[in-house]
Amino acid sequence: MSIGKIGAYFDERADTWNEQAEPASAKHLMVAQLAGVHEGSRVLDVGCGTGIMERAYLELDASSIVALDLSEKMLACARETFADVPAERLRFECRDILDYTNDEPFDAVVIYNAYPHILDKAALVAATASLLKPRGRFLVAHGMGRDTLNAHHSSVPHDVTSDLLPAREAALDWQDTFTIDMLADTSFAYFFGGTRK
Repeated sequence: MSIGKIGAYFDERADTWNEQAEPASAKHLMVAQLAGVHEGSRVLDVGCGTGIMERAYLELDASSIVALDLSEKMLACARETFADVPAERLRFECRDILDYTNDEPFDAVVIYNAYPHILDKAALVAATASLLKPRGRFLVAHGMGRDTLNAHHSSVPHDVTSDLLPAREAALDWQDTFTIDMLADTSFAYFFGGTRK
């Protein structure tokens, strides 16, 4: 079952999502590399949708990927796409990162194209830190520039999304818990990330 208004919003769009979404590309591999994903990494993909980032994690030979989303219908699409990947290597779960727990910490937490939809940023920072190994990496990234994304979200209900702030400003929420070591905020790229203190 999907979770809350955000899950329901994306359930309504799941059947046609891949028709209008960006195709998997070298950009996604770059995002995974910026997040520090490498051979043997344990990755938590937050807001995975239909699984746009999973091929990149697999290509970089991550050993374990847990992909979370609030929409069960989006996850159904992702599970179908990756049906040939063993569940011990790639697992899709309809869960909210804000109350997700895991016995073994992750090397990387990646939030790709999902950050505006996680409305409680302070809770997200705390949850991310609790799920990472010491010196583990997080990355917030988007496949389009901030102005384009905010314009794209202008008709989305306010209880489903929030404006994407300038990367330098958004990263301030993370700096007490993480050492921020990269950011970009251009017309074609948006990301910030760092390591857990």
